[in-house]
Amino acid sequence: MNAVLEVSELGLCRGEKRLLEGLNFNLYAGQVLVILGPNGAGKSSLLLALNGLINHVEGEIKLQGAALTDFSRLALAREVAWQGDLPPTEFGLTVQQRLDLVSHDSAVDAAVAIAELALENLLPRALGELSAGERQRVELAALMLRTAPVWLLDEPTAHLDLKHQRQWLQMLRREAQQGRAIVVVLHDIQQAQAIAEQVILVDGKGNVAVGNALDMLSQKRLSKLFDTPLIRQGEILLADYMGDSDESTR
Repeated sequence: MNAVLEVSELGLCRGEKRLLEGLNFNLYAGQVLVILGPNGAGKSSLLLALNGLINHVEGEIKLQGAALTDFSRLALAREVAWQGDLPPTEFGLTVQQRLDLVSHDSAVDAAVAIAELALENLLPRALGELSAGERQRVELAALMLRTAPVWLLDEPTAHLDLKHQRQWLQMLRREAQQGRAIVVVLHDIQQAQAIAEQVILVDGKGNVAVGNALDMLSQKRLSKLFDTPLIRQGEILLADYMGDSDESTR
Protein backbone atom coordinates (compact mmCIF):
# COMPACT_ATOMS: atom_id res chain seq x y z
CA MET A 1 0.00 0.00 0.00
CA ASN A 2 1.36 3.40 -0.99
CA ALA A 3 1.61 6.15 1.60
CA VAL A 4 -0.69 9.15 1.26
CA LEU A 5 1.91 11.42 2.89
CA GLU A 6 5.66 10.79 2.79
CA VAL A 7 7.93 13.04 4.82
CA SER A 8 11.70 12.72 4.48
CA GLU A 9 14.34 14.54 6.55
CA LEU A 10 12.01 17.46 7.22
CA GLY A 11 13.47 20.44 9.05
CA LEU A 12 11.77 23.65 10.19
CA CYS A 13 12.99 26.92 11.66
CA ARG A 14 11.20 29.96 13.03
CA GLY A 15 13.59 32.84 12.51
CA GLU A 16 16.82 31.73 14.15
CA LYS A 17 15.08 29.09 16.25
CA ARG A 18 15.35 25.47 15.15
CA LEU A 19 11.96 23.81 15.68
CA LEU A 20 12.69 20.36 14.35
CA GLU A 21 14.98 18.48 12.02
CA GLY A 22 15.31 15.04 10.52
CA LEU A 23 11.62 14.15 10.71
CA ASN A 24 10.69 11.04 8.72
CA PHE A 25 7.30 9.35 8.57
CA ASN A 26 4.74 7.83 6.23
CA LEU A 27 1.00 8.23 6.69
CA TYR A 28 -1.42 5.79 5.10
CA ALA A 29 -5.12 5.94 4.34
CA GLY A 30 -7.10 5.04 7.44
CA GLN A 31 -4.47 6.23 9.93
CA VAL A 32 -4.59 8.95 12.57
CA LEU A 33 -1.32 10.69 13.45
CA VAL A 34 -1.26 12.99 16.49
CA ILE A 35 1.29 15.78 17.02
CA LEU A 36 2.07 16.60 20.66
CA GLY A 37 4.40 19.10 22.30
CA PRO A 38 4.55 22.14 24.57
CA ASN A 39 3.45 25.62 23.55
CA GLY A 40 5.65 27.12 20.84
CA ALA A 41 7.30 23.80 20.01
CA GLY A 42 6.34 23.95 16.33
CA LYS A 43 3.22 21.77 16.16
CA SER A 44 1.19 24.23 14.12
CA SER A 45 4.22 25.11 11.99
CA LEU A 46 4.61 21.44 11.11
CA LEU A 47 0.94 21.25 10.16
CA LEU A 48 1.33 24.35 7.98
CA ALA A 49 4.34 22.78 6.27
CA LEU A 50 2.33 19.65 5.50
CA ASN A 51 -0.25 21.89 3.83
CA GLY A 52 2.34 23.66 1.72
CA LEU A 53 1.88 26.93 3.58
CA ILE A 54 5.52 27.24 4.69
CA ASN A 55 7.85 27.47 1.74
CA HIS A 56 11.26 27.43 3.39
CA VAL A 57 11.47 23.89 4.66
CA GLU A 58 14.28 21.36 4.56
CA GLY A 59 13.71 17.87 3.25
CA GLU A 60 10.85 16.61 1.14
CA ILE A 61 7.10 16.19 1.49
CA LYS A 62 5.19 14.01 -0.95
CA LEU A 63 1.41 13.79 -1.30
CA GLN A 64 0.00 10.81 -3.20
CA GLY A 65 3.51 10.14 -4.51
CA ALA A 66 4.09 13.64 -5.95
CA ALA A 67 6.14 16.46 -4.44
CA LEU A 68 3.96 18.84 -2.48
CA THR A 69 5.56 21.75 -4.34
CA ASP A 70 4.19 20.40 -7.64
CA PHE A 71 0.59 21.06 -6.56
CA SER A 72 -1.22 24.31 -7.26
CA ARG A 73 -3.16 25.74 -4.33
CA LEU A 74 -6.43 24.66 -5.98
CA ALA A 75 -5.19 21.13 -6.63
CA LEU A 76 -3.87 20.89 -3.07
CA ALA A 77 -7.20 22.06 -1.67
CA ARG A 78 -8.89 19.13 -3.40
CA GLU A 79 -6.55 16.69 -1.67
CA VAL A 80 -6.13 18.28 1.76
CA ALA A 81 -8.79 19.71 4.08
CA TRP A 82 -7.52 22.17 6.69
CA GLN A 83 -9.05 23.12 10.02
CA GLY A 84 -7.14 25.72 12.01
CA ASP A 85 -8.01 28.94 13.76
CA LEU A 86 -11.60 30.07 13.67
CA PRO A 87 -12.18 32.17 10.52
CA PRO A 88 -13.08 35.87 10.70
CA THR A 89 -16.73 36.80 11.05
CA GLU A 90 -16.69 40.24 9.46
CA PHE A 91 -18.13 38.88 6.20
CA GLY A 92 -21.50 38.56 7.89
CA LEU A 93 -22.15 34.98 6.82
CA THR A 94 -24.84 32.93 8.50
CA VAL A 95 -24.19 29.36 9.53
CA GLN A 96 -26.24 28.14 6.57
CA GLN A 97 -24.25 30.28 4.14
CA ARG A 98 -20.95 29.06 5.61
CA LEU A 99 -21.94 25.44 5.08
CA ASP A 100 -23.31 26.18 1.60
CA LEU A 101 -19.81 27.28 0.58
CA VAL A 102 -18.54 23.70 0.85
CA SER A 103 -21.69 21.60 0.43
CA HIS A 104 -22.34 22.23 -3.28
CA ASP A 105 -19.78 19.62 -4.42
CA SER A 106 -19.85 17.41 -1.34
CA ALA A 107 -20.53 13.69 -1.40
CA VAL A 108 -21.87 14.01 2.13
CA ASP A 109 -25.43 15.10 2.82
CA ALA A 110 -25.18 18.46 4.62
CA ALA A 111 -28.15 17.46 6.76
CA VAL A 112 -26.08 14.63 8.24
CA ALA A 113 -23.28 16.97 9.36
CA ILE A 114 -25.79 19.50 10.66
CA ALA A 115 -27.59 16.87 12.69
CA GLU A 116 -24.42 15.26 14.08
CA LEU A 117 -23.13 18.58 15.37
CA ALA A 118 -26.56 19.83 16.49
CA LEU A 119 -26.57 22.93 14.30
CA GLU A 120 -30.23 22.95 13.25
CA ASN A 121 -31.16 25.89 15.47
CA LEU A 122 -28.05 27.83 14.51
CA LEU A 123 -28.50 27.82 10.72
CA PRO A 124 -30.08 31.30 10.38
CA ARG A 125 -27.69 32.96 12.85
CA ALA A 126 -24.67 35.01 11.83
CA LEU A 127 -21.29 33.50 12.66
CA GLY A 128 -20.39 36.62 14.65
CA GLU A 129 -23.28 35.95 17.02
CA LEU A 130 -22.08 32.51 18.02
CA SER A 131 -19.95 31.44 20.94
CA ALA A 132 -16.48 30.07 20.20
CA GLY A 133 -17.72 26.54 20.81
CA GLU A 134 -20.67 26.96 18.45
CA ARG A 135 -18.41 28.39 15.76
CA GLN A 136 -16.02 25.49 16.21
CA ARG A 137 -18.87 23.06 15.63
CA VAL A 138 -19.79 24.91 12.44
CA GLU A 139 -16.23 24.61 11.14
CA LEU A 140 -16.11 20.92 11.99
CA ALA A 141 -19.37 20.41 10.11
CA ALA A 142 -17.85 22.23 7.13
CA LEU A 143 -14.86 19.91 7.35
CA MET A 144 -17.12 16.85 7.26
CA LEU A 145 -18.54 18.08 3.95
CA ARG A 146 -15.11 18.09 2.30
CA THR A 147 -14.21 15.14 0.09
CA ALA A 148 -10.43 15.57 0.52
CA PRO A 149 -8.67 12.29 1.43
CA VAL A 150 -6.31 14.02 3.89
CA TRP A 151 -7.34 16.07 6.92
CA LEU A 152 -4.93 18.40 8.76
CA LEU A 153 -6.47 19.56 12.03
CA ASP A 154 -5.09 22.06 14.53
CA GLU A 155 -6.73 21.47 17.92
CA PRO A 156 -10.17 20.55 16.57
CA THR A 157 -11.60 20.05 20.08
CA ALA A 158 -10.64 23.55 21.26
CA HIS A 159 -13.67 25.47 22.60
CA LEU A 160 -15.84 22.34 22.66
CA ASP A 161 -17.57 21.09 25.78
CA LEU A 162 -17.00 17.51 26.94
CA LYS A 163 -19.98 16.12 25.09
CA HIS A 164 -18.88 17.55 21.75
CA GLN A 165 -15.22 16.67 22.35
CA ARG A 166 -16.20 13.03 22.80
CA GLN A 167 -18.52 13.16 19.82
CA TRP A 168 -15.90 14.67 17.55
CA LEU A 169 -13.19 12.19 18.55
CA GLN A 170 -15.59 9.38 17.71
CA MET A 171 -16.22 11.02 14.33
CA LEU A 172 -12.48 11.22 13.68
CA ARG A 173 -12.08 7.52 14.33
CA ARG A 174 -15.01 6.80 12.03
CA GLU A 175 -13.56 8.98 9.26
CA ALA A 176 -10.24 7.14 9.56
CA GLN A 177 -11.98 3.77 9.40
CA GLN A 178 -13.58 4.94 6.16
CA GLY A 179 -10.16 5.62 4.65
CA ARG A 180 -9.34 9.18 5.58
CA ALA A 181 -5.69 9.97 6.48
CA ILE A 182 -5.69 12.38 9.44
CA VAL A 183 -3.00 14.48 11.10
CA VAL A 184 -4.14 16.29 14.22
CA VAL A 185 -2.47 18.62 16.71
CA LEU A 186 -3.67 18.06 20.26
CA HIS A 187 -2.77 19.20 23.76
CA ASP A 188 -4.89 16.64 25.59
CA ILE A 189 -2.97 13.41 26.26
CA GLN A 190 -6.14 11.42 26.94
CA GLN A 191 -7.56 12.44 23.57
CA ALA A 192 -4.30 11.41 21.91
CA GLN A 193 -4.51 8.02 23.64
CA ALA A 194 -8.06 7.62 22.37
CA ILE A 195 -7.41 8.13 18.66
CA ALA A 196 -3.69 8.02 17.78
CA GLU A 197 -2.03 5.21 15.85
CA GLN A 198 1.14 7.20 15.21
CA VAL A 199 2.49 10.09 17.30
CA ILE A 200 5.02 12.83 16.64
CA LEU A 201 6.58 14.50 19.69
CA VAL A 202 8.26 17.89 19.21
CA ASP A 203 10.01 19.80 22.00
CA GLY A 204 10.75 23.09 20.23
CA LYS A 205 14.50 22.57 20.58
CA GLY A 206 14.97 20.75 17.32
CA ASN A 207 14.31 17.33 18.78
CA VAL A 208 11.60 15.16 17.29
CA ALA A 209 10.45 11.60 17.91
CA VAL A 210 7.95 9.63 15.85
CA GLY A 211 6.57 6.16 16.33
CA ASN A 212 3.52 4.12 17.24
CA ALA A 213 1.24 5.48 19.93
CA LEU A 214 2.07 2.78 22.48
CA ASP A 215 5.76 3.70 22.42
CA MET A 216 5.37 7.47 22.19
CA LEU A 217 2.65 7.95 24.82
CA SER A 218 4.68 6.60 27.71
CA GLN A 219 4.59 8.17 31.15
CA LYS A 220 8.33 8.90 31.30
CA ARG A 221 8.56 10.26 27.76
CA LEU A 222 5.61 12.62 28.08
CA SER A 223 6.60 13.84 31.55
CA LYS A 224 9.96 14.87 30.09
CA LEU A 225 8.40 16.44 26.99
CA PHE A 226 6.00 18.64 28.97
CA ASP A 227 8.35 19.13 31.91
CA THR A 228 5.60 18.20 34.34
CA PRO A 229 4.88 15.06 36.37
CA LEU A 230 2.29 12.62 35.11
CA ILE A 231 0.55 9.89 37.06
CA ARG A 232 -1.02 6.75 35.69
CA GLN A 233 -4.51 5.57 36.53
CA GLY A 234 -4.99 2.26 34.82
CA GLU A 235 -4.22 2.87 31.16
CA ILE A 236 -4.77 6.64 31.41
CA LEU A 237 -2.06 9.27 31.93
CA LEU A 238 -3.04 12.38 33.89
CA ALA A 239 -1.19 15.51 34.92
CA ASP A 240 -0.33 15.50 38.63
CA TYR A 241 -1.89 18.90 39.31
CA MET A 242 -2.07 18.59 43.08
CA GLY A 243 1.16 16.94 44.17
CA ASP A 244 4.92 16.85 43.89
CA SER A 245 4.87 13.27 42.70
CA ASP A 246 8.03 11.90 41.16
CA GLU A 247 6.03 8.98 39.83
CA SER A 248 6.73 10.15 36.27
CA THR A 249 10.39 9.27 36.55
CA ARG A 250 9.89 5.68 37.61
